[in-house]
Amino acid sequence: MQRFIQAVVAALCLLAFAPVVPAADYRVIDSSAGPGDSEGIQVTEFFWYGCPHCYRFAPRIAQWEESKPDEVEFRHIPAVLSERWALHGRAFFAAQALEVLDEFHMPMFRAMHEDGKRMRSEEEIGEFVTSLGLDGEEFVSAMNSLGVNTRMQRARDLQQTYGVSGTPSVVIDGRYITSGSMAGNFDRMIEVIDERVAAARGERD
Repeated sequence: MQRFIQAVVAALCLLAFAPVVPAADYRVIDSSAGPGDSEGIQVTEFFWYGCPHCYRFAPRIAQWEESKPDEVEFRHIPAVLSERWALHGRAFFAAQALEVLDEFHMPMFRAMHEDGKRMRSEEEIGEFVTSLGLDGEEFVSAMNSLGVNTRMQRARDLQQTYGVSGTPSVVIDGRYITSGSMAGNFDRMIEVIDERVAAARGERD
């Protein structure tokens, strides 16, 4: 019995000093997905307005966007993982279609995460948009337009193609995907984006 206990203790000690293998901080996407629909290197953030991590990541990715290389194109795409997420995705695309995304995007985040608004219905979103000095009725109408329906389907297709399962997730050139859970923190996430952009540039040269 004593030898058995000693053997167990020895095994635990070996485990304690065994090197820790870090988790992958990005994943290679199936090459059949292609590099996206852009001639340049495209970086795509999948997000949800109700996600607290996306809210905290928003200023970081905005700062990165300001200093990104010229050949890199950046875009936001709302993730659609539930009906509520779909509602908020329609709001994003409506703002985009009406060319009021700058007035809507960060205020929507702040309304949910600082003011406690839930944004669970078109009516609530319309009232919020009106409070921004915009046309709430026009906005809700745009949320249900054919153009927004088309953009929503495209978002769902890309989400499935890239294997997006959580937010924030960032796809680089249609080849790589990273996320908060993969990278571990936002600093590393930004580093991974830069590294994969460089890799994509090298693959195209």
